[in-house]
Amino acid sequence: MKDMNTKILIPIFIGIFSLLLFSCNNEEEKATCSADVKVSPINPNGDSELALLMRKMYDDADSIKKLITNNEGNITEEYIKELERIHTAIPTDKKVKTPEFEAYTKLMVEEANALFSNETNKAEGFNSLVNRCVECHQRFCPGPIDKIKKLSLPNSSEGGA
Repeated sequence: MKDMNTKILIPIFIGIFSLLLFSCNNEEEKATCSADVKVSPINPNGDSELALLMRKMYDDADSIKKLITNNEGNITEEYIKELERIHTAIPTDKKVKTPEFEAYTKLMVEEANALFSNETNKAEGFNSLVNRCVECHQRFCPGPIDKIKKLSLPNSSEGGA
């Protein structure tokens, strides 16, 4: 009887061991075996609504910079509306939403509106807007300042980057 149990248990044990050993060997199985945690390449803790909005605003500003550089366009009303969303977007740190933060964002919207209505010196207006962004980031979130400064246009009376 003991021999019979051993003969049955050994193949079962080997089968279970093999399954455990070789499970998750290919990429599909690894995806299903690992936890469904998505890690952002920028922030492993997840991105706030404000952080995502800021990244979009940067990309859009880079496109506007190209339009102004090529004398093909200017800031848009849509961009200004997105900029106004900074007031309501949820930040990573809720303590950021201070009266000072609100004042900076109000100045940015004013700069954007001035740029929108200024057809004569778009480069200077654009650089003023970039400078307002830098000023706010100096106070609240200094990490992306170098990247933001790269948005500046050369040959402006504001100095550029």
